[in-house]
Amino acid sequence: MPYNVSSLYGFLPKSLASHLYSRTKLITAPAIAAMMISRAAVADSADIPAADTNFYFYPQATGLLDSQTKQSDAQIEWSVMATAHSPTQPISAFLDDWSAPLDSGDHAYAQGRTSLEIRPAGSAISYGLGWRYDYLMTFSKETAEVYWQYENKQPSSTSQTYPLFLEAKHNERFGANIGLTQQLLPNWQLTTRANLWQGLHALEGKIVGNLSTRVLPNNEVTDIRDSLDKTNAYIDYYYDEPALGEENLDWNPAKPSGYGYSLDLQLTGQLSDSTQLSLSGYDILGRMHWKDMPSTRYALDYDVNGRPLYTIEGQLSTDDVTQTLPWRVEGSLQHQLDSQWQLGLHGQVNDIQDLYQLSAGYQTSNDAFPITVTGLIEPQTQALGLAVDSRYAGIKLLTDSLDSEKAKRSEISLYGRYAW
Repeated sequence: MPYNVSSLYGFLPKSLASHLYSRTKLITAPAIAAMMISRAAVADSADIPAADTNFYFYPQATGLLDSQTKQSDAQIEWSVMATAHSPTQPISAFLDDWSAPLDSGDHAYAQGRTSLEIRPAGSAISYGLGWRYDYLMTFSKETAEVYWQYENKQPSSTSQTYPLFLEAKHNERFGANIGLTQQLLPNWQLTTRANLWQGLHALEGKIVGNLSTRVLPNNEVTDIRDSLDKTNAYIDYYYDEPALGEENLDWNPAKPSGYGYSLDLQLTGQLSDSTQLSLSGYDILGRMHWKDMPSTRYALDYDVNGRPLYTIEGQLSTDDVTQTLPWRVEGSLQHQLDSQWQLGLHGQVNDIQDLYQLSAGYQTSNDAFPITVTGLIEPQTQALGLAVDSRYAGIKLLTDSLDSEKAKRSEISLYGRYAW
């Protein structure tokens, strides 16, 4: 469905998805350039340890793991994890259209998962349900800067050219899985889970181009749009719901259906009597296949001296799309100093960033209901965390600021388990 128009009313950014924290507006790449031109040109398995065993904390919310696998009891386990990092500016400001002045950074992301898993007594096979959320964005700092100038009606102070680049990946899904736990060596075990997914939401695309500004007298400028000189940008994205006002072109495609698969892997074992390693990978080789996925491609040209002033050309279409799911790997290395104290090194890696944490934990000497309290520090983000683990439940909190309006790094994980 090709078109050639000189104006697109309602060309405004819309929410890409219900975010982990709140349903709020997120940045959409194509809005950056076109909005400024005209208002009319307008997103594990784990076991219940005995009272005399040492506990190990894992940041991936698997909680406590006994060094000896015990599968004689039926078990049920539930966990939830939500994590976000926005070094460009506070997470709350990023979710509110970059409403605060820029600091530094070239990415932002939010990821989350929940799972409910049951393992029958004496069985190495588990069955579960899960939900995943991934929203990852990379961009040039110049793109973030020019967007912030527009949103806050700030004119450009110099004549300069901004290279535009922004790429966003979003997927939300729900599904079921089946897992198999295998004993590789006496102190090592591997759990593999095969996930089948039904897609709930998806958006993926990018913008590339250049934007030039010129300096004008203050009485002629109200925001950066007035100081635009030339702009050219190419926009290509697909979505389950239009995010750039395509409905104003009578473009109302049906919601696509999406199905997919992925693998989760967890390897745990002891490097020595006092040192334990855990590695977990999520959505390895993950794919989502979308039937009749809508897509939009724009080519935008603007010249302050041009006639016409600007043109927006593009194509609307529906195609079958295969979306690669963002993978995530989490690891933990724990060393037991004595019967109560332990030190740890933890890592988290996704498509766009890797972070690590250092920890120190203390296990209480209460044999009836032992608890491990762990303090964490993430040097790259200067975030501090606290985790409390027991044999039945646990919680981990990590943030670089107790003031939610200032936090650029936040993470929470919870788990609960029961055996009978």
